[in-house]
Amino acid sequence: MSDEPSRPSSLDSHPFLKVARELALEAGRRIMTLGKSPLVRERKPDHSIVTNADHEADRILRQGLRKAFPHHAILTEESGLEGPIDAEYMWVVDPLDGTRAFAKGVMGYSVLVGLLREGMPFAGVVYDPLEGHLLDAIQGGGTFHTFQNIRKQIHVSSRQDLEHMAAITSTGFPKSAEADLQHRLPGPWIPAVNSFGVKVGYLARQIVDIYVNHHSVHYWDTCAPQIILEEAGGLITFLDGTPLKYSFGAGDYQNRGPTLATNGSRHQDILEILRSLKPPLA
Repeated sequence: MSDEPSRPSSLDSHPFLKVARELALEAGRRIMTLGKSPLVRERKPDHSIVTNADHEADRILRQGLRKAFPHHAILTEESGLEGPIDAEYMWVVDPLDGTRAFAKGVMGYSVLVGLLREGMPFAGVVYDPLEGHLLDAIQGGGTFHTFQNIRKQIHVSSRQDLEHMAAITSTGFPKSAEADLQHRLPGPWIPAVNSFGVKVGYLARQIVDIYVNHHSVHYWDTCAPQIILEEAGGLITFLDGTPLKYSFGAGDYQNRGPTLATNGSRHQDILEILRSLKPPLA
């Protein structure tokens, strides 16, 4: 049984996006409120940090999505999978992407609410509650940016001269590889921040043109940002040029390697540069 309504006259008002935006904003408000009090911090089995804000945002998003779309599956970083693994629609959620930055009280965290349709990104919301930027997209509807109550459709930059294309990397990027990469990509370099969603947001907002992520990330990190970037005209692939895939057979919900996200204009050229780095990224 499908919960998808008949196609509305404006994709921007699609119920999937409307609910996801409202829940992301609610989760973001709760995160910021909890950030004003001493945080309850724990360590996951992989030694990453999780806080009470992660759990509270997770609860808000899971409960809200379950109420609105009872026949959809839901996968979140904190609670795992609810619903059938082969559901037509699966929400893929990181309630607090960039927990480390949040716990430090610095920029670089966001709420990610993505939706897969038959295993492909279909809709997504990225909300940065600290800076106040909200981005959302649905397949075929373009990408929209809301800031200070002003909402407008946005598109990646058209820059194609490497000397003028700004770049950003994942945090913890290998210093030896970074030195080689900066030599080959002579454009402006933006200091790395946490949150896959924030950095892809920089691409959609034309702050950067190139984002190199040197390590594997999970489906909940990429689902919402991917549709937002693609609907804004950008591109994201693995370093061998193949597209991201959301396969649930292995059960670990993790992408298989480093990724490159760009405005699309020099994507293949930059892939060649990345593949020739010394030392290599992968």
